[in-house]
Amino acid sequence: MKLILCATALIGFFSVVLGAAGDHLLVGDWSAAMVERFDVALRYHQNYSIVLLAVALYGMTRAVPSRILIVAACLFLVGTLIFCGTLYASLYWQAAGLTLGTPLGGLSLMAGWLSLFLYAIRAAR
Repeated sequence: MKLILCATALIGFFSVVLGAAGDHLLVGDWSAAMVERFDVALRYHQNYSIVLLAVALYGMTRAVPSRILIVAACLFLVGTLIFCGTLYASLYWQAAGLTLGTPLGGLSLMAGWLSLFLYAIRAAR
């Protein structure tokens, strides 16, 4: 979980950097659709930074974190990188085709939530 927490810190840091860059440097030359795509990427980026932080900190309170909790954290991490990364990349290179990978990130995020649900069911027993 320490590795997840380190990755979470970097993801959170870059969400602030990209948010500031988008607000001050990038959006002036973008169309409304591009600004909307950036806003979606940034919103998910920042929200999942918080989700990952909560899961990582919770996992660190356990003597031995459950494998399913680690899987959930990894799915959230990978999903955030793919979902947001493909949206950011499509804007940077101005290639809308790069967003074809975005649904994979979304599926990973959904799988993370289902994994967290399974963890909660097992922990309740």
